[in-house]
Amino acid sequence: MDESAEPALFSMAPPGAMSDRRQVNDAKLLDNIRSFIAPIARDASAVTDDPRVVQIARDLSEVFADHAGLTGMTKAEVEAVMVRRGHTDHALFDSRFDLFVRMGLIRPYLEKKNQSRYVLDPSGLAGLLVFERLGTRGGIEEMLLLLDRTRWLIETGEANRATIIRHLRRCRQLLNVYAANLSRLVETASIGELIDEHASHDPSRVERDVHVLNNLVTQRFSGDFELGELAFQLVKAELGYRQQVLGAVDRVLDQGGASLDFSVLTPEQYLSAAINASSEELAAVAAHVVVDPPTVWLDPGSIVDALDELRPGRRAPVRPPGPSPSGDTDPIATLLEQHERAVRHRRLVLESHLDGGDSVDMTASLRELGWPAAAVELMELLTASVDLAQPFALTLGREVLVDPDAPVTYLHPVILSRSPTGQDGRP
Repeated sequence: MDESAEPALFSMAPPGAMSDRRQVNDAKLLDNIRSFIAPIARDASAVTDDPRVVQIARDLSEVFADHAGLTGMTKAEVEAVMVRRGHTDHALFDSRFDLFVRMGLIRPYLEKKNQSRYVLDPSGLAGLLVFERLGTRGGIEEMLLLLDRTRWLIETGEANRATIIRHLRRCRQLLNVYAANLSRLVETASIGELIDEHASHDPSRVERDVHVLNNLVTQRFSGDFELGELAFQLVKAELGYRQQVLGAVDRVLDQGGASLDFSVLTPEQYLSAAINASSEELAAVAAHVVVDPPTVWLDPGSIVDALDELRPGRRAPVRPPGPSPSGDTDPIATLLEQHERAVRHRRLVLESHLDGGDSVDMTASLRELGWPAAAVELMELLTASVDLAQPFALTLGREVLVDPDAPVTYLHPVILSRSPTGQDGRP
């Protein structure tokens, strides 16, 4: 079975509904991961630039999760499953597997020499989940999770004042960084890049979460000036972030509309506009579009139909009847021909019974035929055995086999054997 067809454990889509436009390929995912790893990287090549290794890590983790059981898998077992998933580069698999073992993503089941069974480290599994989420939405999910966790800490009283201050500052910093990055993209990115970037953001949810958090801080810590100021600065950062998101949308609509690029909106948005927009709004879309006047539409089918209707009728030529067969046939020659065909057919049937051997017991076969087919077959066998031109002999046993429940109630043993004779009947 092709395991690549099974549902993936590490889906490229983040939680919730997502269109195909919000998914990214592995090359883009590596770009995002490279920024994520930079604070702890040894050098600029800390993250590979080969997208194949991302798929290998994803598939290898799913293999361990689905097939390892409680005692792990050997390297050969893992590679066999990976081959069924479509990985045929042995050298690449071997190098990545050894690297994962050295870095602790894959661990020996027992800490012994020559240990051949391995299991997946849970931290590596969690890391893949984080990288997939980071790669698809550029870290937006982490900012939303931080806003939710800050609100939860305040509502439950699980955090002290210093922790709340640290979380509020981090939320504001993330919003400022995203706003600055969006500003850069509005100035430099292409329309396609802006569309992909905008699909990763959720400004309505960010606005709602920030205002809920601001109201919560204001109510719970009404006398704390520092916390109140941080909550205000968070709202201010959210406004700047939302302004840049809207700026990206404006540039996409302006430039996409000027170039008549119909890919700037999703099919659902165009369908909604066609249903809900007024006729004046729909007419304004093509107000400056130059089109040719409509022409008479003729498709190939209508042309063929018209030609068939107007074509003058013709009388189709009729082939003259062929000569009648002659009635002067030789009846003797016909009988001889029929006899030869019957002899050839009988010999082929008996050769098939012998199946290359020298003799065969036909008793059971005759009994299974039932009456009267057994009698017809026995007569064929007797006819062949007395034909001196045929190399067959038939032996009938003296004993009588009686079985009231069988298709043939009683029968003598019948043995068909090969008799080496020539065409003239002499041995």
